[in-house]
Amino acid sequence: MTELEILRRRRELVLLSAQLQRATVARRLERIQGSPVRAVLGLASSAASVPLLWKFGPKLLGLAVRVYRRRTGRGNHLLATN
Repeated sequence: MTELEILRRRRELVLLSAQLQRATVARRLERIQGSPVRAVLGLASSAASVPLLWKFGPKLLGLAVRVYRRRTGRGNHLLATN
């Protein structure tokens, strides 16, 4: 294989790589444009760290339980005075 053939082969590989990258970018853009909400939520969920979830998860669960009890009237017997 001559040096010129090697250079041609490298050029073909570079062009092929560029086509694959363009196709990947186009596919990702189509997916984002198809569902922008899902893209934002996916980005937000990937950005959220596990320690952050461990920190705020129990607080959010407690808040949800308090709201549920308040709306259904459950737990009011604990506040009643005799």
